[in-house]
Amino acid sequence: MKKLIQLLLILGLGMIHAQAQAQQGKIKGQLTDSTSREAMPAATVVLLHAKDSTVASTTMTDNKGNFELSGIADGAYRLYVSFLGYKAVNKPLQINQENQQLTLGNIAMVQKGVTLNAVEILDEKPPIVVKKDTLEFNADAFKTRENAVVEDLLKKLPGVTVDKDGAITAQGETVTRVLVDGKPFFGNDPKLATKNLPANIIDKVQLIDRKSDQAQFTQIDDGQTEKTINITIKKDKKKGMFGRATAGYGTDDRYGVSLSLNRFRDNQQMSLLGGGNNVNNMGYTQQDAMSFSSVGGGGRGGGGGRGGGMRGMQQSLGGGNNTGITRNWNTGFNFNQDFSKNLIFNGSYFFNDTKTDMEQKTAKQTFSTDKAGNATTNYDNTTSSSQTDNSNNRFSARVEYTIDSFHSLIFSPTYSLTNGNTYSVTENLSLNTNKDTLNRGLTYNDGQGTNSNYGGSLLFRKRFKKPGRTLSANFNYNNSTNDQQNYIKSSINYVTADSLVTFNQKNQVNTDSRNEGVNLTYTEPLGGDRYLEANYGITKYNSTSTKYTYDYDNAKGEYNIMNDSLSNAFTNSTLNQQAGFAIRTNKLKYDYSIGLNVLFNNLDNTTHSFLTGRDSLITQHTMNFSPQASFNYTFSKNKRLRINYNGNTQQPSVQQLAPVPDNSNPLYIQLGNPDLKPSFTNNMSVNYNTFNNTTFRGMFARLNGAYTVNKIINATTLDPETGKQTVRPINVNGNYSISGSVHNSIPLSKTPGQNLNTGTSVSYSKDVIVSNGVNSNTTSLQLSQSASVNYMYKELFDISLGGSVNYNANNYSQQTTAGANNTRYFDYNLNTDFNVNLPLGFMIGSDITCTMSRGRQAGYNLTSTMWNANVSKYVFPKKQGMIKVQGFDLLRQYISVSRTVADNYIQDVQSNVLQQYFMVSFTYFLNKFGGNNKGERGGRMGGFPGGGPGGRGGGGGMRMRGL
Repeated sequence: MKKLIQLLLILGLGMIHAQAQAQQGKIKGQLTDSTSREAMPAATVVLLHAKDSTVASTTMTDNKGNFELSGIADGAYRLYVSFLGYKAVNKPLQINQENQQLTLGNIAMVQKGVTLNAVEILDEKPPIVVKKDTLEFNADAFKTRENAVVEDLLKKLPGVTVDKDGAITAQGETVTRVLVDGKPFFGNDPKLATKNLPANIIDKVQLIDRKSDQAQFTQIDDGQTEKTINITIKKDKKKGMFGRATAGYGTDDRYGVSLSLNRFRDNQQMSLLGGGNNVNNMGYTQQDAMSFSSVGGGGRGGGGGRGGGMRGMQQSLGGGNNTGITRNWNTGFNFNQDFSKNLIFNGSYFFNDTKTDMEQKTAKQTFSTDKAGNATTNYDNTTSSSQTDNSNNRFSARVEYTIDSFHSLIFSPTYSLTNGNTYSVTENLSLNTNKDTLNRGLTYNDGQGTNSNYGGSLLFRKRFKKPGRTLSANFNYNNSTNDQQNYIKSSINYVTADSLVTFNQKNQVNTDSRNEGVNLTYTEPLGGDRYLEANYGITKYNSTSTKYTYDYDNAKGEYNIMNDSLSNAFTNSTLNQQAGFAIRTNKLKYDYSIGLNVLFNNLDNTTHSFLTGRDSLITQHTMNFSPQASFNYTFSKNKRLRINYNGNTQQPSVQQLAPVPDNSNPLYIQLGNPDLKPSFTNNMSVNYNTFNNTTFRGMFARLNGAYTVNKIINATTLDPETGKQTVRPINVNGNYSISGSVHNSIPLSKTPGQNLNTGTSVSYSKDVIVSNGVNSNTTSLQLSQSASVNYMYKELFDISLGGSVNYNANNYSQQTTAGANNTRYFDYNLNTDFNVNLPLGFMIGSDITCTMSRGRQAGYNLTSTMWNANVSKYVFPKKQGMIKVQGFDLLRQYISVSRTVADNYIQDVQSNVLQQYFMVSFTYFLNKFGGNNKGERGGRMGGFPGGGPGGRGGGGGMRMRGL
């Protein structure tokens, strides 16, 4: 660990020294109007490298029109000056030992329409532009390695971070959607765009607080926004074919292949993806995976199976999404076509087959209260091995048809089909508060299932001749069918009770659910800057679920004895209605909206018991008031405040309502509750953003609060004699959470892309837990501090350094005498990633990640160090090919430990991970465009590794990590 810290310090000091050596020159000047001779404040001044037109430094003029650029390295440059309504100025400059200080004096700018013979006019773009809801980056201003992908470009942008698995965070918020020229790319999976599209075709990257389609149309804020990235393609790259193909093989029969092929036209985009590997690289976000109630995760986790209670507090060490050994194959096709100005089509199909072998060791502490009111702690230690295989087909489309200037339609169908198989073996040992053995046993689970889901939405929009008057209708439909067959075999020895309980059963579970609804919205201008929105929506939910449980007949050797107590048929019918209004006011610097919705919920549950042969009917009628409000204030072009409040209702799931026990984990029996009410959550958020597009310094602050009425949690009953838990979802009140975060982007130099990003976050939550009929509270405090830095030195090398510290404190109101229920623990992370360009087309790269956990249970306070390295070389005259040799986990110190904190338990899990291997791969790059291909991106760092089946330096095809 000390050596790693020393290495990071040496690299950091070297970086600072190199920067200090490189920056010496200074340029001064003043801008005035050529006619009036008046000073021109707030004009953009950009210094460009003459060789490749990349940005070396940038500033803005002061109130007197003066500007100064300092810390300029020796070299040839072009000074580019722009101002709205004036012709841009482009002036060649030279900084050397003889000319370190350049005083340009007065530079007169000419208004557009006036001939300027002495100065060359170019259409240059500033590195960053701030708009109302959008922060726009000029991609050419941010240097990336040759053959880099969009993900590598995003890492250079201030305020944007990308983790190892490809998840994107911008301004402290998770990016949920990536668009290409405003259109979906393979549905809503951000990774498929960022890991496959090359960075050199990108013109602009836009960070958008995207409103819903409805809000964009009515211009009345409904409080529904999502952080979205839109990447626009360069005009000369919209006509051509590009992509890459990679194949690699390594030790221990590790392999990886990938293909990315794209054909773009002005009005058409076609993309084909495919690949496979057995090195834990997904390259996409796994969706619609089968979840078997008969297999550990939900049951063993103590809160997931029926959806109750988990607060989502999870810290991981080392593993992340790379636990277990995963093999996957995938292919997909994306098609965008503008058939005319009035008809736009987007569609995509994606298939993946994923198989994961997992081995885990789990230590779990469960807190409860005995009959005398004393707090107790039970300890469960398990070892398990499992194998899951999921194949998923998904299709999505969007058809936007503009009937005329007053009418339009948007149709968005979806379909998915998932097949899953799973097998697991779990061995357990349970201890009581005194560490005496309660039970030990062995459980086998084997399941197969199929899930199909189809649906869509149709949005009709109408504008009237009167400006601001609109009518829209959104029709929604969804149908889901789930069929599962699970085999469970268990043998548990209850030591205290001196009994052995065994069973061998088959469960046949069939669920069919559908919903259809319509939402109507009408807007009316009230005069001036005020608008009225009225809305009404109605949605019908219907679901049926049957579960047949059969015991094994030893005499006949088959499952033919129906277990009536574990079998039933269940029907749920729910009708939701919502009506409300909102008034929006638009002012020059601010806008606000205030509204109120009333929600009516009618629920009918019918349960047929095979044990009694009777039907039971439960009917509920609830009403909630849901006020909504938003306020936006623009202090200046670069500063904005946004406040939102909304309330929403969450319906209980079919699994939570079904009264039949789920005994897939014999030590964790899950019951349903047909009396559950919908939960209602009040949410409030405050966002403040400021970004200086001259200095590239930004600050993004966010505050969130939530209070839930009738929250659904799992009430736990623990048998002190056997250690068996029974959970049942119930409604409780008194749950709330508060969180805040501040993210800063601090430039290290005036060259775009060299940033220090810091993040500070704090969250506090209070939850009600129910154990053995006794109510108590648990509170949680989480603190996190992170920092990362990116630096490039010309075309020689680039480096990134980062680290984070996370502190968690959990307190339970029911205390043992030793206070064992209160926990304090830390997680630390350090990482570095660097690449060096060598002569003759050689490159070397390496990344190191060190993670540490402290304050956990014995045996789980571990340190994991992951060191990967690669050497690569471009081949062929135009560098169309690259050979790469990579090594994964060179120190053999990679491990995975994660902690989950839920309502009444703390669980530490250690999982198996991919072990050390080496691989050789070859990548071929295809770039054929209709325009001039020379200098495809002036800012590219020639010769840096970008291809290969992955690795930290690459972006080959699906950019397989570690190949």
